[in-house]
Amino acid sequence: MAVTESGPVLLENERAFTPSPLCRTDAPAVLDTTELRWFGRGPLPASISSWFVGATGVPEERCDTYLLDGRCDVGVKRRCKEQLELKVRQSLAERIELGAGLSGELEEWRRWSPAEDLVDSSGNERWVDVRKSIVKRRFSEDGTEIACASGTPLTGVGCDVEVVQVTVGAIQAWTFAFAAFGPCSRRRDALFASWEGLVAARPCPEPLGPRVGQAMGYPEWLTLTVS
Repeated sequence: MAVTESGPVLLENERAFTPSPLCRTDAPAVLDTTELRWFGRGPLPASISSWFVGATGVPEERCDTYLLDGRCDVGVKRRCKEQLELKVRQSLAERIELGAGLSGELEEWRRWSPAEDLVDSSGNERWVDVRKSIVKRRFSEDGTEIACASGTPLTGVGCDVEVVQVTVGAIQAWTFAFAAFGPCSRRRDALFASWEGLVAARPCPEPLGPRVGQAMGYPEWLTLTVS
């Protein structure tokens, strides 16, 4: 599978895709985010679920189909098995200590959606269904929780926080993640503010660090988990 997005896309190892220009006028939407994500094994612990969901969590059930190609810095998926999306990790930033034993390197990602004209398929790739039971909460730049209806477009500066029960075949896992949006220079602070807003409303019931591994995105987790 090859990327055909016009212009280079910077990757963590400084390689770049330099594809042919596209002859189209309806360019896909592009979203830049600063992210941290951790995965834990087995079902989502009840204590973490009840702590996070509260009265404001927005639930969503969906099944995304991911390309398995061994890459950790590029993700290709069909959201709800339909719309193709391309996500490229632009860089790894500083390592931070968030709280409750959680730490990791901030990941800078760029997503194109839809990406049908940005990715060429040979038809021989391996794909895997990833079933997700998602609960998402959204925080403003100052850590105030704001409305987060499913499908609400991202505006201004803020951070989405989610807890997800993940099922891949017989594999059960869960993930806890932050995705800050807005100008790059303000996303790091928005991510920290969302954590502060989350635990200020309801302190975390237990250290999360011992329950999860090192921070990583879906492409890396699938590479390590799905044989």
